[in-house]
Amino acid sequence: MKVLIEGLGPDALALARLLAYEGDAVRLAGPGGAGDRETLAALELRELGVAVEVDADLDTDPGLADVAYLDVWTPETAPRVERLRAQGSRVSCLGDLLLERWEGPTIGVTGTAGKTSTAHLTAEILRCAGIDVASSRGARAGNLWPTEDLLAALGQGGTATRVLLVELTSSHLAFMQHSPGLAAVISFWPDHLELHGGLERYRAAKETIVRHQRPGDVVVVNADDASAGFASATPARQVEISLRRRVERGAFLDPGLGVVLVEAGVETALGHIEGRSAHPANVVAAAAIASAAGAPASAVAEAVATAATPHWRAEPCGELAGVPVIDDGMAATPAKTAALLARQPGRSVVLVAGGLVDAGGGPVHSAPGEIELVDRACDEVARAARVVVVFGEAGPRLARLLRRRGVEVAEVSDLAAAVTAAAQLAPGAGAVIFSPLFPVALADRARFAELVDRCG
Repeated sequence: MKVLIEGLGPDALALARLLAYEGDAVRLAGPGGAGDRETLAALELRELGVAVEVDADLDTDPGLADVAYLDVWTPETAPRVERLRAQGSRVSCLGDLLLERWEGPTIGVTGTAGKTSTAHLTAEILRCAGIDVASSRGARAGNLWPTEDLLAALGQGGTATRVLLVELTSSHLAFMQHSPGLAAVISFWPDHLELHGGLERYRAAKETIVRHQRPGDVVVVNADDASAGFASATPARQVEISLRRRVERGAFLDPGLGVVLVEAGVETALGHIEGRSAHPANVVAAAAIASAAGAPASAVAEAVATAATPHWRAEPCGELAGVPVIDDGMAATPAKTAALLARQPGRSVVLVAGGLVDAGGGPVHSAPGEIELVDRACDEVARAARVVVVFGEAGPRLARLLRRRGVEVAEVSDLAAAVTAAAQLAPGAGAVIFSPLFPVALADRARFAELVDRCG
């Protein structure tokens, strides 16, 4: 079989090595430059018969392939995707191969927001219950995306007794033809539309997580938003989550009892969320997913009592001028920022926001539905923030929207200048929050804490 693998990163190298050993005719092609280490490793694959192309222009000519494993950062609208599909190549990705080959139970978590935190909490609950979970150790920014270490697990055998848990973005799902046995769609609204070519294609990509399920599988959906409609695309047994009402099967948030599990008509109160920063929606979702995967209520309750989140997701991050700082640097979409600010008192926050207007797939937050979400987020910013420091390419757009709402805005060039300005404006505030609303370079997210330490 002729196989195209896009990229020269560790995941692509590991996949090329596996398929070459299995006898496929593998072509490894990187559309952009790679580091010396990755390039050297790719060239070493030539000894296995892998055709290696550095700086290949796949958009102009992707070449012939029976199957093409694409990089997760490739927009579905990219010319190479359209050309491959037009010529009859099956477009796939590493996550698709993992679900296809994994022998044991599989869990996939998707959603417009909360995927990573929910997946981490689910893994914590399952391990607390003594369930052997395989999840990523190598994805960037704390994500639990499919990565090479999970591919290595396939080669080592023993997957029949392990639960595979993966976080699946719309960019994974757009290139997949397999669904997990337990699929969770924890939220859905317009986002990343520039990567797919519109809302309908974004929804179609997300729907892949349930489209290939079978009777006997399980789907977890959010009864509070449009993700509930995904249940109609699968014969799987439906489990619900809600922050607003009781559900017949799943988990919900009760004002008096906290998180409540519901199974076979029996409600089990797990208690209130005492963790430092986990969002209630993520805890409720993780509780429902883990319970559906076989975790007993006692294990779920233990994890709920200490629920926290991965780095850069509403994480405490030192102080500026004696005021606590919250690092919500992964909030690259307006709804995520609005959700965090909704938990803050009025006019109490110094907000740091801004970033990139194009993360590589086209202008962000530019579709009608996304523009509406930006406006709603700005309304919440106007309620919660006493002053907003905006930076980067997105700064001028945010400044215009916020000044129309009477918000005091300080415009600066970059994140370092934004932290310095926030330190000067912090006295008297309840919190300084870094929640950008727009994409931010990974290097900036990683150094935010260092900048806070330097100015604090």
